[in-house]
Amino acid sequence: MKKYKEIEAETPANFKRMTGISKEDFQSLCDKTEAYIEEEKIHNPLKQRGVKKSKLSLTDCVLLTIYYLHHYPTFANLANIFNISESYCHKIYSRYSRILVKVETLPNRKKTLENPSDTVIIDVTEQPIERPVKGQKSYYSGKKKRHTIKVQILASCIGEILSVDCEKGRKHDFSIFKQSDVLIHPDSELLADSGYQGIKKYHENSVIPIKKKKGIPRTDEDKAHNKALSKRRVLIENINRLCKIFRCVKEVYRGKHKNYGLTWRLVAALVNLRCRSI
Repeated sequence: MKKYKEIEAETPANFKRMTGISKEDFQSLCDKTEAYIEEEKIHNPLKQRGVKKSKLSLTDCVLLTIYYLHHYPTFANLANIFNISESYCHKIYSRYSRILVKVETLPNRKKTLENPSDTVIIDVTEQPIERPVKGQKSYYSGKKKRHTIKVQILASCIGEILSVDCEKGRKHDFSIFKQSDVLIHPDSELLADSGYQGIKKYHENSVIPIKKKKGIPRTDEDKAHNKALSKRRVLIENINRLCKIFRCVKEVYRGKHKNYGLTWRLVAALVNLRCRSI
């Protein structure tokens, strides 16, 4: 891995393979980050007292953050790549991840209330975690047979991630929906999978697969309904795949659980940025 000045000359395809986003999107992130930091200096000048000049440029700091999200190395390996200490590497990631999640945000949660004609899709994905020291039972997923964290993704019909909500792996998908207080216009169509039985009590205009009843085979109409719904819901699976390009939300999560929501919000914002440029 090279620093930004050395990889700048790479082809667009290779640059995207290294960082997970295009060169134009990366430059846009750097510009927004620089503007945010300059604005913070104006509004909070006292915070800048005694701050040492960074060994890395702003562009390299953003690159370090994006590279960590995309490849998910240990901080020891990441420090060797950028030729800095492990503690300083962690400090840069902690600072710039919190800046990026502010400059590249998800849509306002009330956006789903603006257009009642929009169709929204909901799904839950699971990510394995290291076995917790405390409260292991609440993280144990009976489906995955291991400790996990669940993430509920709400997306629009055009492929934009609207919100993400994180919960412990033991909690049922439908329970996450009920506790997340997701804002959806009453006239908007909500597409969900079979794990959301009973969702019509909370959102009347919902569509879920028709489950097979014991001893009664599904009719051809039921099968056609489920097949048509699957074709419409495949978009959320594609969005989930785009999120998993950033391996920090795919592999075993090693970080603190309190930072998990921030990581997912940042990844979701990067996926939206990536999709807008296509």
